[in-house]
Amino acid sequence: MRLRNIAAGVSALTTLILVTSGAVGSHYILNFKIRDVDVIRRREIKAKRLDEKAYQALNPTKVSIESKNGYHINAEIIKKYPHNHWMIFCHGVTENSITSIKYMNLFLELGYNGVIFDHRRHGSSGGKFSTYGYFEKYDLESVISYLKATYGSDLKFGVHGESMGAATMLLYAGELANEAEFYISDCSFSSFERILTHLIGQRLQIGSGFLLKFINIFLRIRSRFSLYAVSPIKVVQNIEQPVLFIHSKPDLFIPYTHSVDLYNKKRGPKRKWYPEYGGHAASFNVNPVTYRKKVRNFLTEFNLLPDL
Repeated sequence: MRLRNIAAGVSALTTLILVTSGAVGSHYILNFKIRDVDVIRRREIKAKRLDEKAYQALNPTKVSIESKNGYHINAEIIKKYPHNHWMIFCHGVTENSITSIKYMNLFLELGYNGVIFDHRRHGSSGGKFSTYGYFEKYDLESVISYLKATYGSDLKFGVHGESMGAATMLLYAGELANEAEFYISDCSFSSFERILTHLIGQRLQIGSGFLLKFINIFLRIRSRFSLYAVSPIKVVQNIEQPVLFIHSKPDLFIPYTHSVDLYNKKRGPKRKWYPEYGGHAASFNVNPVTYRKKVRNFLTEFNLLPDL
């Protein structure tokens, strides 16, 4: 009897710990601390990745786009060329559209018009929780719908995504629409479950299986999304267009093997570049010259550059 009571007590305590951890973990995931906009601006200026005068000289048009999820999306559009070739940029978690300006400058030089925007809960956009691509993919779809309604359904576009933005882009392409001419995936995760397992293992040194299940219960209750549904690796084979996968080998936050697995699963036209230097979301920052060269070669190889 005593052993039975002890076993029951241990089981109850374990359940309590898992439930509490699930509640706390889900809150942390949904409400991950966002970097201040001015902090990001100062960082990009200091690193000489942002020249505010040069950017304003491009006459960016600020627009508020209605998301299919029921809130506004803050976006800026630069229509530098008369043609209808566009690039859309998706930033990573905790960042905002300012981070995307360095990438947009690269593609403006290559002859594209550009659109940057703040993901839900980031920058000046609405949205209560971060869902790491689950609802964000519909926001990307809303931005594309706005572009078509404003500039014509005959527009041609590519999408560049970084980290969460790359996962969002791949989920959009693999689940919602195969409309872009190409995609550039910079340091995406292959599945949200896998990255959480990696992070939990780093910090707690415990098995993550049961804990993730309890976290997911609270995620579904609070925000109507399942962490198991955020899985680019399950849909990347549906993407028919060319994809360039970029991921720095020293990345400790999202190991570059995530992109290796995505590349291997992707069917059809694809290219890869795994630079030897740069941490998470730093392939461009550390290797800007080679980054530009790899992107240009990719676009040239598949005859994707606009005619100027």
